[in-house]
Amino acid sequence: MRTIFKSIIIILLSYQTVIAAPMSFKGSVTSMTTIGKDKSSVESSYAITAKDSLGLRAYNREGNGYKIKAGEIFNLKRLVRINAINSQTNLWLFTAIGKMNIKKNSKNKDYNYLSPTLQFDYETKRLYGLISYKLFRVAHENFDTTKVEGGFSFYETGYNETQPWLILKAENTNRINKKVEYTPTIRLINKTIFMDAGITTDGNPSLHLMYTF
Repeated sequence: MRTIFKSIIIILLSYQTVIAAPMSFKGSVTSMTTIGKDKSSVESSYAITAKDSLGLRAYNREGNGYKIKAGEIFNLKRLVRINAINSQTNLWLFTAIGKMNIKKNSKNKDYNYLSPTLQFDYETKRLYGLISYKLFRVAHENFDTTKVEGGFSFYETGYNETQPWLILKAENTNRINKKVEYTPTIRLINKTIFMDAGITTDGNPSLHLMYTF
């Protein structure tokens, strides 16, 4: 009986190799950082339940004459989860409250903001897809962000092995991006360690690291 129980736990853990949103089991802490030419961020969150986490995030963003610095408190809530035999579908709501500084030309001003993000993702052990829309506006500025990601795993692995993925990311932020940014990405996942390394079609490298403990 104990052997069967351990086998079930291993199967469940191995299924959770693709981490679509920064929340894991109740009581876990997830920390991540993103580094790129025109953007960087660092954040950490605590899962207060299996469906909710609270966290802090700081980030910088530049583009099209804008320089943005922001810090926020956020809540991540899993609204829907559909588990099938070979797949998982999720709907998430991120709600952030924070303060940002916007520099453009000779103007430099601080704003308070409330920013919701709705994210849908679908994943199997070999396929992955994500769509998200972030509503991000202050005064007359519109920084809404749209993301679409999709890709596949080269082969299936066990929980103790590193699984490689090929992901194509597309992102656009109003006012910041003059065009949609495409980033072919190699994703490596091993247990609770998650890494994305990619280069945009304009030649700008980016790195994303996430660790859950």
